[in-house]
Amino acid sequence: MKSHYIFFTLMALASVVTLGKSAILAGMLSPGDFAQYSAAFAFVSLAASAISFGLAEGMVKKFTRLVAFGRSDELRRTLGWDVRKLAWRHLAALGILTLIALVVYGPRMTTVASAVAVLAFATNAFAISASLFRAYDKLFAMSAATMLRAVCALVFCATFASLFNWEAGLWAEAASSALIGVAVLLYFRAIIRSRAKVPNLVVSDKDSFVSREADGVWLFAAMSTALIPISFDRSWVLHSASGIDSAKYAFLSIWLSAAYTVTSIFVQKWGPDFIRTRLAQRGGILKAAMARSAEVAVFMAVGAAASFLLLNQVYPDIYWAKYRLSWSDAVLTVMALTLQISPVFDWALIALDSERAVFAGAVVFVLVWTALFLVVSFFQLGFEAYMLSMGCARAAQMTVAITMVARRDRAAMTTRPAD
Repeated sequence: MKSHYIFFTLMALASVVTLGKSAILAGMLSPGDFAQYSAAFAFVSLAASAISFGLAEGMVKKFTRLVAFGRSDELRRTLGWDVRKLAWRHLAALGILTLIALVVYGPRMTTVASAVAVLAFATNAFAISASLFRAYDKLFAMSAATMLRAVCALVFCATFASLFNWEAGLWAEAASSALIGVAVLLYFRAIIRSRAKVPNLVVSDKDSFVSREADGVWLFAAMSTALIPISFDRSWVLHSASGIDSAKYAFLSIWLSAAYTVTSIFVQKWGPDFIRTRLAQRGGILKAAMARSAEVAVFMAVGAAASFLLLNQVYPDIYWAKYRLSWSDAVLTVMALTLQISPVFDWALIALDSERAVFAGAVVFVLVWTALFLVVSFFQLGFEAYMLSMGCARAAQMTVAITMVARRDRAAMTTRPAD
């Protein structure tokens, strides 16, 4: 079997394990506790992005281009400095978040706050590792590490949640993920050291094309902005809707998160391909992005429809009745999850050196989401309106992204990177 097929298989299995973790917790915990766990876990990605503040994001494109140009020595120096800086930031964030939780919410919430900080560290460690995996085309190792992380998260989170409570489960998952994240970074430290060349201090005329200092900042701004809706949507619904609507939204958001994860899996391969296409001075990124996004959207829609049929026919009492699901809920969820394909176009824009356009799409996403959620909350329109609003917000983001990719792709055909 080709390595890419093995990669996609293992990553798909890792997604199934992650989805299984959420399903197990949804069945094990009360609807209210699961809604709280889901809201806390959703905040992790935003915390990780805020702490990174462009460091991890700046590596997304730069590492692939440095390796393509045979400059592993520079990559090694950059990585060492940035990882140390990021580690100190996370240590400070751990203390600050824990102190705020203690003062504002009491001792019990310190467990949640510290777990969020540790999970944020694990998220950034894996984000950096993912850039390295893509740069060195070590997709099998990437999928193996992701699978290990997913299995450990499932085992430790479910075990501690069943023995104690959801807060203990969150902390157990955080600890296991952080340890694996550190191990993967140490693995790459050895790989890069073995491949690094003698430092070359001659400034290359390709330096400005490898990565601009502003790239990481704009990508950080874009990712942080886009994380606002998916970090706070469950908390918003939890505080503004009925108990059953908030539990239902938290449960069906599992499918939205799974769809975004599936798309992110595929772009681990497609994203670097977009970058290499740009390096090879060829156009056609828009056509490739449209074809890839259509493929993954159809794949996710079919898989989601099958999963809802399974829930209704095989486990109606555990989930379907417990969360008061209906077929209209399932249809709305399938429609919303097919729009979770923004990473495809984000990578296309990154390859086209248009991080600002990624940010513009993220801003539109947040503005439309905020406006629609405010309307739904004010008029108390219920779960269906919340899910429809999330889908409409993603559709608005996709419209901006496709427009910008088309414009930049045409421009790329007339301009070439430095030789």
